[in-house]
Amino acid sequence: MNQLSLNVRIVLLVLVTCGILAGGMLTTVYRLMVHDYEVLVAERESAEIERMASELELSLKQRLLALEAFSTRFLDDEGDLLSVSALQTILSKSSVANDLFPDGLLAFDETGTALAESRFVPDRVGTRYLDRPHFQRAMKTKKAIISQPILGRTTGLPLLSFLQPILSASGDINGYVGGLLDLSNTPLLVTSQVSETDTSVTTIIIDPRYRLFVSMQEKFTKPEPLPAEGKDALVDAAVAVLPAGSLIAYQGKQYLIATEQLDTLGWVVLRAIPYEEAIAPAKASYQHFLLITLLVMFLVSLAGAWVARSLTRPIEKMTRRIDNLADEAKFDSAFQEQGGPEVKALARAMNRLESERKAADTAIREAERFLSSVLEAASEVAIIATDRDGLITAFNKGAENMLGYTTREMLQKQSPALFHLSHEIAARSALLSAEFNKPVEGFRVFVEKAEQKGSETQEWTYVHKSGRHIPVSLVVTTMRNEAGEITGYLGIAEDITERQRMDQMKSEFISTVSHELRTPLTSISGALGLMVGGGFGVLPEKANKLLTTAYRNSKRLALLINDLLDFEKIAAGKLHFDMQIQALAPLLEQAVESTQQYSTERQVAVMLSENEHNALVRADSQRLMQVLANLLSNAIKFSPENGSVFVDVETTDDRVTVSVVDNGPGIPEAFRHRIFQRFAQADSSDTRAKEGTGLGLAITRELVERMGGRVDFESTEGQGSRFFFELPLVQLAAEVLPVEATKENQSASILVVEDDADIANLLAIMLKQAGYQVDIALTGKEALNRLQQQRYDLVSLDLMLPDIGGLDIIRTLRQHSVTLDLPIVVVSAKVEQGQLEINGDVSNIDWLAKPIDQQRLLNVVQQQLCCVRQERHSRVLHVEDDDDLHDVICAMAGETFEFDLAQTLEEARIKLKQQLFDVVLLDIGLPDGSGWDLLPDIRMSLPEAKVVILSGEDMTAKERDRVEAVMLKSRLSSQELLSGINARIHSSWLKRNYFQNQSETAGNDNPEK
Repeated sequence: MNQLSLNVRIVLLVLVTCGILAGGMLTTVYRLMVHDYEVLVAERESAEIERMASELELSLKQRLLALEAFSTRFLDDEGDLLSVSALQTILSKSSVANDLFPDGLLAFDETGTALAESRFVPDRVGTRYLDRPHFQRAMKTKKAIISQPILGRTTGLPLLSFLQPILSASGDINGYVGGLLDLSNTPLLVTSQVSETDTSVTTIIIDPRYRLFVSMQEKFTKPEPLPAEGKDALVDAAVAVLPAGSLIAYQGKQYLIATEQLDTLGWVVLRAIPYEEAIAPAKASYQHFLLITLLVMFLVSLAGAWVARSLTRPIEKMTRRIDNLADEAKFDSAFQEQGGPEVKALARAMNRLESERKAADTAIREAERFLSSVLEAASEVAIIATDRDGLITAFNKGAENMLGYTTREMLQKQSPALFHLSHEIAARSALLSAEFNKPVEGFRVFVEKAEQKGSETQEWTYVHKSGRHIPVSLVVTTMRNEAGEITGYLGIAEDITERQRMDQMKSEFISTVSHELRTPLTSISGALGLMVGGGFGVLPEKANKLLTTAYRNSKRLALLINDLLDFEKIAAGKLHFDMQIQALAPLLEQAVESTQQYSTERQVAVMLSENEHNALVRADSQRLMQVLANLLSNAIKFSPENGSVFVDVETTDDRVTVSVVDNGPGIPEAFRHRIFQRFAQADSSDTRAKEGTGLGLAITRELVERMGGRVDFESTEGQGSRFFFELPLVQLAAEVLPVEATKENQSASILVVEDDADIANLLAIMLKQAGYQVDIALTGKEALNRLQQQRYDLVSLDLMLPDIGGLDIIRTLRQHSVTLDLPIVVVSAKVEQGQLEINGDVSNIDWLAKPIDQQRLLNVVQQQLCCVRQERHSRVLHVEDDDDLHDVICAMAGETFEFDLAQTLEEARIKLKQQLFDVVLLDIGLPDGSGWDLLPDIRMSLPEAKVVILSGEDMTAKERDRVEAVMLKSRLSSQELLSGINARIHSSWLKRNYFQNQSETAGNDNPEK
C-alpha cells in the first residue's frame, strides 16, 4: 500500500468508502425490503385466512340453520313424527336443504334408525346409528351437532354429518334429521370463495380435538388422522395455531404461514405460501436498487479520481524538487507558495523545515566537535563503549594513554576482555553466578549488574599492552534508545594507582598510630588500673588521688583514640563485627556497672528498669557495649547533679528497644538535624563546658545499623532526652538457654562406653542436656578405636562389656601417655568388685553404681573435668617488643599462667622450637617484621597451640579467621585477658598431648597391646 502513489490511494480510498457505504446501504435496504414484504404477506395471508374462516363458519351455520328449519316439516299437527312415506316424499322434493347437503339427507326415529333418505344407498334405511358419538351428543344436548370426519357405515365414504334433533312440543326427541357432506367430493368452501391465485399456496383444515383432517390439499376417501407430532411441519403449525408471518420448513422449503381457529367447532384453518414466492417482489425491487447504486459508485469514483489528480499534481512537482534537493544537498531557492491552501501550507512548512535543518546541521557539527573535544580532553580517564555483544565501538584518547592500544586496533575488532585479567573475570563470574542463580560468563561479567541496577562501580585490574597492570575503578552504564531498549554499554575507568597508594599510606599511618599510641597507653592504663585497684597495696591518699586522675584521663585518651580510629574503619568498611546471639540482660547490667565510677563522679544515679528483659539479640557484644557506653556517658555528662539516668527495655514480637533517658537540658531544635553527624556538638567551641569529640553518636548510629538495627531520639528542651536503639529480637532467653548447660560443658566431649544401647542412649541424653558433646561405643574394641582416632575430655565406662572387660580398658588407657590422665567415670552394676580389683592402681577415676542418678552423674563429671583443668600449669608465649606492656600483662594475669617473653620474631622462633606453649599472645608490629610472619612457624612447631592477637588496631574478618582470638590493647582489662586465655588453654593442652604422643602410638598396633 505504501508503494502506491497518493493519486491512486485517494481513488482507492474513494472506492473503498463508496463500497462500504453502498454495501451498508444495500444490506440495510435488502433487510428492510424483505422484512416489509414479510409483514405485508403475513398481513395479507392473515386477512385471507380470517376471511376463509369466517366463510367456513358462516357456511356451517347456514347448513345448521337450514337443517333446523327443514326439521320442522317432519312433524304432524299433533307433534308426532310423520310416516315413513311422508318423510320420504319430503326428502325427495327439491329444497334449500337438498342444495346445501348434496350428498344426502336422512330422517331418523328417536332410536337413531334411518327411516328415509334423499339419495338411495343400499342397506342404509333401517340401519341404527344411535351408537355414533355425534348421535350421543345430540341426544344429550338436544341441539344441532356437527360430527367429526367419520367413515360412512354403509357408504364407506369420509363424511361430515350434520344432525338436528326433532323435538316435540314437550321437548322430547321424536326423531332426527341429518345432512351429509362427502368430504372426498364436496368441499367445505366453494372454489369461488378460495382466492388462491397460485397453486403453490397450501390450505388445510384440521380438527385438533380428534386429530383428523377436515380438508386436505389432496382428496381423501376416508377420514385421515393427523400425523404424529414432528412428522408434518404444516400440521404441527396448525395444531400450535402459530401466529401469522411465522416461518417453517416444509418439504425442503421455507413457508410463510397464517392460521385461524373456528369458534364453533374448534377447527383450525392454515394457509402456507412458499417464502421465496412471498418475497419475490422484494428481490426484484432490490435488483433495480443495486443497479442504481453501482452506477452512482462509478460516477463518484470518476469524480474522486479527478479531484485526486488536481490535488496531487502540485505535490508531485514539489516531491521531485525535494528529491533533487536531497541528491544535490543544496537548496537554491525557496518553494513557491502557489496552489490550494494545503499546497501553500506545505510549501511554507518545507521552507521552514529547510531553515531549521540548516540550523540543526550547524548544531550537530558543533556538538560533535564538542563531544570529540571532551573525549580527547579526558586523557586521564578511559572511556570505552561497546555494542550489546561486547564489541568496542568507542575508544577515547584516555583509553589509548592508559592501555597503550590505538583506536584503530580496537574499534569493531576487540572486546574489553582483552585488557582484563582472566582470573579476575573468572572470580567475578563465579560471584555473579552465585548471586543471580544462573551462569554469568564472558562479556556478561562486565554488564550483568549494570543491566539489573542501571550502573555498576567495580575495581578491576587493566593490563597495559606492554603487560603492566593498572588498578582502575570502572563505572559501567547501559546505553538505551528512545524505546528503552539496550543498544550498548559505556565504561568509564579511572586509574586508582595513586588512590591505592594513598590508602596504603593511610593504613600504614593508622597502623603506626594504633601501635605507637595504643601500646604505651595500654601499659600506662593497665599499670595505673592495677595501682588504683589496690594491686600493690594501699597507696597514700595524695598519691592515690593523682593516680586516679591519671588513670581517668588515660581512659579518656584511649576512648578518644578508639573513636577516631573506629570511625575511620567504619568509613572504610573495615570494622569487623563478630555477630553472635547474645543475652541482652547481662550486657545491660555490665554497661551500667561500667559507668558506675563516672556516674558517681558526676553525682548521677544510673538505674536499670526492673522489667524482665530476658531477650536475645544477634549482635557483636563488644560493639553493643560500645553503643551502650556512648549513650550512657552522654546521658550522664548532660544530666544535672543529683539527677538520674534510666535504662529501659521494651520488646515486641520481633524487635527489642533499649532506651536511655535523662533529665538534662534537652537538645536545641536547631541542632537536632545534625546530632548524628561527625564532630557534631551543640557547643563546638574550644571553651565548651562538656568534653568530647562529637564522634560518639555518629559511631553509635553506624554500629547499630551495621548490626541490623536503628537508633533515634526524642527530646524536649529543658526536660531531657530519650535516646533509643532497636535490634531484631531473636528469641526469649528462657526459651533458648538450658539451665544446666555452661560454656565449659559445651566445649567438653565425652565417650560413653556401654553395651546396653538403651542405657547408653539414656546416659547420652543426660549429658547432652547438660551441654556436653557425647559419642557412644557399644563394645570395648569400638571404644579403643575411637580413643585412638579422637581426643575426649572424659570417658563413661561400663565394666561388663561383651568383648573386652572394662578394667582391661582402664589399664590399657593408663599405659599410654595420651590417655594417662584421661578422667574416667565407671558406671556399672559391679562397682564394689571393680574397685577391689583395681585396688587404687590408677587415678582420675570416679565410681557410680547403677541405677543412675542424673544429678550425681553430672556432679561427678563436672568435678572430674574441673580437677584435670586445675592440675595443668598453662604456659603463654608473649611476643611483644614493649617490656612495660609485658609487665602489665603479667601483672593483670597474676600467677594463673606462666609467661615467657619474646621481643623479636627471631627470638620467638627459637623459643617455639625449644619449648611447649598452650597459647601464643602475639603483637603484630615487631622490630624485625610483622607478627603475621610468625604464624606459619607457630602452626608448624605447635599445631595445637592457640594464637591470640593482642594488637593496637582491629583486624579484618579475613585476618580474624586466621587465629583463635583478637584482643585490642585499648580495651584490654584483667578479666578479658584471663577469660580470653583460659577459654583456649584446655583444648590446647589436650591437643598438644595428642600430637606429642603420635610417634609413640604409631609404633603400636593399638592401645590393647
